[in-house]
Amino acid sequence: MNRVPASGSRAALDHDLLDQIAGEVRGLAASYLTSSPLALVTPVWRLRREVFELLERRQHPHLTAPLYSLAGRLCALIAHASADLGDPVAAETNTRTAWLCAELADDDSLRAFIRWVQSNVAYWSGDFPAAARIAHSGRRHATKGSNLLRLASAEARAWAACGDTREVERAVGVARAARERDTGEDQQAGVFRFEPGKAAYYASEAWLALGGENNARLAAREATEALSLLQAIPEQRSPELVAAARLDLCNAHLALSDLDAAAGELRQVLSLPVDNRTEPIVGRVRTAASTLEMPRFTRSDLSRQLLDEIALFRAYPARRDLSDVLS
Repeated sequence: MNRVPASGSRAALDHDLLDQIAGEVRGLAASYLTSSPLALVTPVWRLRREVFELLERRQHPHLTAPLYSLAGRLCALIAHASADLGDPVAAETNTRTAWLCAELADDDSLRAFIRWVQSNVAYWSGDFPAAARIAHSGRRHATKGSNLLRLASAEARAWAACGDTREVERAVGVARAARERDTGEDQQAGVFRFEPGKAAYYASEAWLALGGENNARLAAREATEALSLLQAIPEQRSPELVAAARLDLCNAHLALSDLDAAAGELRQVLSLPVDNRTEPIVGRVRTAASTLEMPRFTRSDLSRQLLDEIALFRAYPARRDLSDVLS
């Protein structure tokens, strides 16, 4: 690759090179919405290495901070991919490096994104109180764009998993207000922007976790809205995001004992290619399986068929040890 000079060929970073790297980071962030995390790990890692090679040299002071910001975003993308691929150790390592870069760049948007990744790692590891606390702590950095919507949505989902209705309602209220204030002017690229469609399925998960028929109906409404929003704009039509919304709708239908409707949504997800079967997707499928094993469904032939299909799906996840991929 020619975008960054080989080590020792040029000591200084100029504006043109900085703009070129920034463009590539934006491109990778956009690609995260349409490509599998595994497909992006290697190109992100390579660019990250090149950026850190530049930082090891003496650069003009006014270019150093934006370069650290770009380095932090690349580390954050690796951390996000690591979490999606079920490697929490790699995710934690890269969030620490990303945080150091954010501090050196004084980049609040990056800090907010990192806290979201850390909250997700805790959530999918089953530490729901930590997930809620981390997301809440990140709110102080959510000064612009869709960052507040991102963190409040994550916090609501985590408090719901804790069964704390009062905190869920507070966080959902913050998220709703952030959505209403969204002017569509967030210039963050790709996965660094938190779209309303994603916020809707986070809300769906929160209502589902609280339980009860009324909450299940709210969850179904939010998941349906999420699907509509995510499918309306091609560049946001991430296979994983659409699958997550479908699974939330499936789980809402199951909570309302509508097995046929749930099967329709679930089977669309079970055809996902292996590389798109991320940890959050597998986790939602696991939730559906747990519900299908409940007494009210166990006598159904359809339920048994779905459990067999789920077992096959779960046998081939996208889970990877990032040390193997990047070695």
